[in-house]
Amino acid sequence: MQMRMRVNNRSPEIWNRTKPVASNGLRRYSRSRTWFDCSAIPIGRTLPRARQDNRKGWKTLMRITPETSTSQRVWAANHLNGLMNLFLPTFVPGGKELDEQAIRADVQHAIAHGFSGTMPMINWTLPGDPKWKEFYCVVLDEARGALPVHGIVASGSLEHDLRQLTDLEEMGVDLVLLASTYPRDIDAAGLYDLMAKRITATELPVMLYAATGRRAFPHLGPAGQPLDVYDRVADLPNVVAMKISQPVSLTSTMQLAQKLGDRISIGPVNLDFLPALARQFAITWSGQWNCEAVQTPGRQLGNEMLAVSATGDFERLDALAVQIEPVLSHFFAVQAPVIRKGAHPWQHNRYYQWLGGGNGGLLPADPHAREGAIPVLDKEARAAMRNAFERAGLSPTDAEDDQFVVGRAAWERGVRPCDIGATPYYSIN
Repeated sequence: MQMRMRVNNRSPEIWNRTKPVASNGLRRYSRSRTWFDCSAIPIGRTLPRARQDNRKGWKTLMRITPETSTSQRVWAANHLNGLMNLFLPTFVPGGKELDEQAIRADVQHAIAHGFSGTMPMINWTLPGDPKWKEFYCVVLDEARGALPVHGIVASGSLEHDLRQLTDLEEMGVDLVLLASTYPRDIDAAGLYDLMAKRITATELPVMLYAATGRRAFPHLGPAGQPLDVYDRVADLPNVVAMKISQPVSLTSTMQLAQKLGDRISIGPVNLDFLPALARQFAITWSGQWNCEAVQTPGRQLGNEMLAVSATGDFERLDALAVQIEPVLSHFFAVQAPVIRKGAHPWQHNRYYQWLGGGNGGLLPADPHAREGAIPVLDKEARAAMRNAFERAGLSPTDAEDDQFVVGRAAWERGVRPCDIGATPYYSIN
């Protein structure tokens, strides 16, 4: 289907010129998930970003977009829009039991952010621990009907992941991130087989995960991305999307989008890539990361960027990229080096969330992180985060950091920093 849009019009008038085409073997190009007739363009040819129309001031825009031939991909087209956050748990002082009041408040905070999904982070509540199901059930109950909840399978055991998929289905999650690990020396056929056995064991929409480190395969593709394996996996009907991790390069992200973007939805964590990617691909979402680092409920910069990316308003997208740069660059500098070490800067992530009005509260020590991998959130780091918010036009909370240490819900119950024990990865000074 061809569309016209006036250049530099923030609310372009759009109309259809031809019926959609869906010929097997052809890549699909679109704007806002609507196909353009590109039957004359063979696969592998460079597609011009825009073609000058015979009407002054108008251009025909063509972008690769995912198809919607299955119910799971229709669901993805309707729900993978904007930012989706990584949901961190909150524990009562002592770190043994979940703080249900705080968790429910953070679900409401995610809804206030306009997030289109959330994924509970399970490092402290692993499958097999009763708190794993408890955590999910509280989030699902509070989010029901207002916020899709994503599950994750991330072990190296096929049997373990299959059991977990069944449990996630029974609890009622809406999508599953496939973040399993595999033998380092696995060949392409073996990797496809292990991925396909997990994917075909569920009817849920499945999101792939392109990453670095232990989830990369240098012997199977450029920069560790097994493009040919992903190409086969993307043909499975319930595979709907791919999350591309923050440290993955722009070149690898482009290669993944070129290979897969005509079938599944591509979501880069690194929003710095968005202005370049959006001119060739229909990028509508980014998710399952600490999205509170780049926006607040009152100023949803990330959501706005993805909305104008979806509509093809590149002038507005470029302007927003400039505005969001202080928080985006600061977040990348804080998180990307830690991600490469196989960890997350947990207290920094939590502080970002609290700055925008979330519960906050220190997280317990991560039992899975290598010693020294997680940085300490000190006074200088906290000041730098506030400064980045202000330079991007975001308004951080004016509450004292003592409230952050215990969390808003516990603070309202009268808990103070002196009432808690250890403060891992945190320094008052």
